[in-house]
Amino acid sequence: MRKTLKMFLYLIIGAAVGLLISSTARSIGGDVSTDRFYLGVSITTTIVAAFLIVLGIFQYRRLLTVAKDYVKYMDEDSYDKYRYNKHNEIQIYGVIGFVLSLVSLAIPLITYFNLSVLLFSFIVYIVSIIFLTRTTKLINKLYPERNLPQPSDKNYTDKLLLASDEGERHIMTTALYKTFSLTQVGIFVGILLLIAYSMLTGESQIFSIVILGIIMIISNTRYYSEIKEK
Repeated sequence: MRKTLKMFLYLIIGAAVGLLISSTARSIGGDVSTDRFYLGVSITTTIVAAFLIVLGIFQYRRLLTVAKDYVKYMDEDSYDKYRYNKHNEIQIYGVIGFVLSLVSLAIPLITYFNLSVLLFSFIVYIVSIIFLTRTTKLINKLYPERNLPQPSDKNYTDKLLLASDEGERHIMTTALYKTFSLTQVGIFVGILLLIAYSMLTGESQIFSIVILGIIMIISNTRYYSEIKEK
């Protein structure tokens, strides 16, 4: 699982760096053929997204099959670990597939228009939304014995924490804090890259920089407002 995710992560980073270099080179007078590159990136991300979604669907169906009568496959302790880890893996497949399908759909819309690529990307995007919607309800199917809230509940986060034991709350809060910290660093680096891109190419990215700045301000304000003493 980790090796597969690392491979896709390196692929995504490589494509993003190549796209940035190609765009910068063309903007400052280079002779890089960006049209074909954009087309290649769109096709590649669509294929990767489709693969992840299909893989996630197989994992989803397999998990539900095991959940119906897990005693045929493993003991109770092994099943608890299995369903917990598989649920998280399926969520990862769904989220990455959704993001990549959105990126692949945006490329032919914004840069190099190609009808067949656009339709392919759109189909994968719709499937990813449907799959992601299904996975949000998976936890309730895996833990029918627990009084877990529905994802549509407006107080879902609070109710989920109340329904979790101390160990689960510790894992969730630790993961959320690490994710929050990583997101802030990512936004900051993104702003720096956009500033550098604007300076090198002369193409203003002020709108994107302002949006990222607003997101960073809101997320930090919300976080520190939530953790301060009431």
